[in-house]
Amino acid sequence: MLQPLLPWPRILKACFWFLAIGTPAVHAYFLPERPPPAIPGAQLPETDEEERAARDRDLGMRIYREAIYSAGMDTGSLPGGGTFSGAAAVAFVLNRVLGAPPVSPYLSDLEHWLEGNGKRIADMRQLRPGDIILSPHSLTIAGQAGILGRKISNYPDFEIYANWAQNHLFVPSWSLRKWKEYFESRLGLDLVFFRVTRSPEKDGGEPHESLDRRRRPLIGLLPASPSR
Repeated sequence: MLQPLLPWPRILKACFWFLAIGTPAVHAYFLPERPPPAIPGAQLPETDEEERAARDRDLGMRIYREAIYSAGMDTGSLPGGGTFSGAAAVAFVLNRVLGAPPVSPYLSDLEHWLEGNGKRIADMRQLRPGDIILSPHSLTIAGQAGILGRKISNYPDFEIYANWAQNHLFVPSWSLRKWKEYFESRLGLDLVFFRVTRSPEKDGGEPHESLDRRRRPLIGLLPASPSR
């Protein structure tokens, strides 16, 4: 059987032009699908609840850090301070963090301020450093206020920074367990917890830095306080 003749002249001519022009052969392929690149600043914004929770955590940690750096200060020299001051040091710390307008150094005023600028924490398992503990006054018994410090057990139990009436110092001389035993069980006072939610920008105030970030907290220079 005769084989068909190939069109050699056309093939040679095509090869000549291919080599002369130097055009590479192009093959068509389907590109695999890939996700779009991550662009900074183009992520979806957080929800209001997530933003609020993140802000509250940051504000609580700032209050806790300021309490650490303010530990050991003489509360007797503060406005409203002294033997029966349960709120002067707490108000001082809040003012250092939040700025203007100032928080009143009196316990009843502090409770009223917290009702408007914070939220109550009913479940003690949700407490964290920087939250405020309050045992309001009764008709005959003076109350007390403090700032929760580090967690010391899963009871839950925390250190509490508060005014120490014996020497007018702001120190972590209480624990949550002992506070409950004394103020709630022994004295019959109420026990409430607040988490500050007001940001400095809300009222146009300017946050203050700690008294001196370069110094060691004064509490490290004090003798050990008797257990309470």
